[in-house]
Amino acid sequence: MLTNIVTILPVFLIVLSGFGAGRAGVLGPDGATILNRFVVWIALPCLLFDVVATTDWHTYWNPGFATVSLIGSFAVFAIGLVIGRMRGLSIADMGVDGLNASYCNAVYIGLPLLTLTLGPAVRPHIIVAAGFTLTALFVAGVILIEAGRSHGHGMAGAALHIVTGMARNPVIVSPLAGLIWWWSGLALPAPIHGFLTMLGTAASPAALVAVGLFLAQRPIVHAIGNPHVLALSLVKLVAHPAITAWLAWKVFMLPADIAATAIAVAALPTGTGPFMIAEFYARDGKVTSGTIMVSTIASVATIAGVLLLLHG
Repeated sequence: MLTNIVTILPVFLIVLSGFGAGRAGVLGPDGATILNRFVVWIALPCLLFDVVATTDWHTYWNPGFATVSLIGSFAVFAIGLVIGRMRGLSIADMGVDGLNASYCNAVYIGLPLLTLTLGPAVRPHIIVAAGFTLTALFVAGVILIEAGRSHGHGMAGAALHIVTGMARNPVIVSPLAGLIWWWSGLALPAPIHGFLTMLGTAASPAALVAVGLFLAQRPIVHAIGNPHVLALSLVKLVAHPAITAWLAWKVFMLPADIAATAIAVAALPTGTGPFMIAEFYARDGKVTSGTIMVSTIASVATIAGVLLLLHG
């Protein structure tokens, strides 16, 4: 257990450095926003395009992994809906709770942490989880929010809004563009590959610092004392990997390395996607930001425990 904690500790130390910078104010009040924009619009798209365009997908694409990831995520999404219902929320806010329980931080934390612990071969699977599973969850959450806001009307407009929003999202567009390039069979020119590699290398540390800056803006005490935050965090960190493990080992019987990656991805804390959705639709973001904070902090121990279970 201690060895696993030591292995993943550098990732969380980078998050801690961002947290300290945020509390000290050294990057200014807009530091988190600017750094997040750099990651989302420049560094991360370069990384995603480069990985997708240069990966041998004939070797790495595994439909079993994608299926387990999708079913496991939607199972805990449903649990999040139940928690929202028990809180007496509207269908729109239940959709946010569904995302709180299921939306993994696969890109900001998953890519650097699991690449470090499981090796670079897992990166294509993480991108599948980020691009395929998280997009499906995102769509489901937005549909519920739009359904709640429209009271049964205007779903065609909601669908159009979803599609156009996806088309403008660089984290979704860049891997799709990389996939098109891969299909072309063309090799990336050396200068372009060097450009993508240099900027892509900056994505993970910058994203982790951005997570720390995000956490620094929110009071920890209030989050820890909120029973709804604790319930959603427990679902995310315990139920999600447990359900995924059952699917991977008992139902789909995936190969050991593929199953380990699916379970490790499911064990990741809640990402910032639900908070961005809550902010965009002017929903109450207190429980969402608290779940992101608590699950991120607690995942130091839970991820180490999952890695211990998987690899001993």
